Amino acid sequence: MTKRSLKNIHRLINFAVDQLPVDQMFVADLKTTIEKLDSKEARKPSQYYKPSSMLCLRNMYFQRVGQPIEDSGVSACLVGICETGSSRHIHIQSYVDRMREIGVDCEYIDVGKYVEENKLEHLQIVGKKGMETKLLHKDLNISFLCDGIIKYHGEYYIFEFKTESTYKWTARSAIADEHIPQGTAYSLCFNIDRVLFVYENRDNCDKKAYLLNVTDDMKFDLIVSKIEECDQFVSKLVVPPKSKETPRKACEYCNYKIACRRAGESGG
Repeated sequence: MTKRSLKNIHRLINFAVDQLPVDQMFVADLKTTIEKLDSKEARKPSQYYKPSSMLCLRNMYFQRVGQPIEDSGVSACLVGICETGSSRHIHIQSYVDRMREIGVDCEYIDVGKYVEENKLEHLQIVGKKGMETKLLHKDLNISFLCDGIIKYHGEYYIFEFKTESTYKWTARSAIADEHIPQGTAYSLCFNIDRVLFVYENRDNCDKKAYLLNVTDDMKFDLIVSKIEECDQFVSKLVVPPKSKETPRKACEYCNYKIACRRAGESGG
């Protein structure tokens, strides 16, 4: 589609919006503002691996080689869902930090101090935002923010908080498959083998929790071996073959759908 065609389409859309009643026109303008500002203010992603992207070798590859993010046309609704989730993270982290005030044996651990006190020299502290610390695994090139580390009844746990729809939450009976590699990556980075996932119902704020016990085999199979394999493709600038084992969830919000289709099934 040509730029001229796109301009004509935008012109027709704007004309249609102008014919709406004022209340509907305002909502349409508000949604458009949210979508355009989100697109305008989107930051260029770093060329490091992300714990949340360990489901797909191709996604890891495109991230690592700096493939430009595609305009996914994110809706105002999705922007709002992400903003709501971020806001809930802040509130929940604050409540966890204050559990000691009512006598609960729980301590919210400063991640930066934990890294320094435990001499985790493979981790570099990049910065801090609120109660979250941005870190870089220097050997594996993993960049991440985790929700925190807690000391609960004398044991250390990595704390991971998720929000989801009522439909998903009601059916939730275990840790989501797509979250297991993420939790395993955190475990590998911090040398803490227990990851506590808390899932919150986005509609009524009820909660469920599940414990992930990470093994050395999980660290190698889900993280180390995938990074080593991806690094080989990156060194040759060859797109990995498309894997049938990649879950559909990994493709749903992927930033590289067009590049993936162009590469075909076999890559190269």
